[in-house]
Amino acid sequence: MKKISACPSWLGLSEDRRSFVYFSERAETVRKIYELSIGGYGSYSIANYLNRQNVPPFPPASKWDHTTIDSMLRNRATFGEHQPKSYAGGNKKGKPVGNAIANYYPAVITREIFESAQKARRKNLSDGRGRRGENITNLFTGLTVCDYCGRNVKFANRKSLICENVLEDKGCIRVGWSYRDFERSVLYFLIHPALRETIGPNDRPVFDKLVSAIWDSQAASFASRFEMVPLLKQAITSLRLASGGVSSTRALPDAIIKRDQPGRFFRIRLWDGHHYKGFPVEVSD
Repeated sequence: MKKISACPSWLGLSEDRRSFVYFSERAETVRKIYELSIGGYGSYSIANYLNRQNVPPFPPASKWDHTTIDSMLRNRATFGEHQPKSYAGGNKKGKPVGNAIANYYPAVITREIFESAQKARRKNLSDGRGRRGENITNLFTGLTVCDYCGRNVKFANRKSLICENVLEDKGCIRVGWSYRDFERSVLYFLIHPALRETIGPNDRPVFDKLVSAIWDSQAASFASRFEMVPLLKQAITSLRLASGGVSSTRALPDAIIKRDQPGRFFRIRLWDGHHYKGFPVEVSD
């Protein structure tokens, strides 16, 4: 058997250099990086999170940076693929030679997870940004949609969720939902014991992981809120806001945007296909 000259940083080589040695902790870090990327975080915020959590960087690096994260998110070796390269002529990056070899390395993620991360990265690039993660003020970025017109609902002035059409003076119901009230309402809905009873036994581990993260996030720590975002992306497939209730009518484009109207509700669809209707909760601070 031919000796191996190199391998990805989450793998090592056996003493005879004929097989790979699996570093489980590093592999888990790779999985976390992909999970965060799919959850909408960019490379800068992922690196920032890993450094703040004191996650050991892969040698010889002394800390995590965005270039390392970008490289890892593009590395097809994560799902086991190897592309032979030639380094003739001093080409440091190497020139691909022949076809890629499937299942060459022990995979740490699936091909599906890899492709999902590429899709998320392309979306971040098209939007001009990824989540920076310094202060996770909106847990639902990319999830909220207006129930009246179908446009996205935006986090406006760092305090309210308002329909894009309203913000652009293009009509729709000129109402908003205070973010703090909305977040609390959705999270209390998700942790209600009655909801768990509607989840099938096979899906409960995923649901329980989300609920546990929500309880941890009550301390409002950076890390717990940061980690909750990908779980919400995984659990929620649709989140529609009816900020003015069922009887609202369109107002003139220059009318005042009202907030927290009586009768407001949200429609939520979970990953298992179930649809629910949720309402604001009254909780004393």
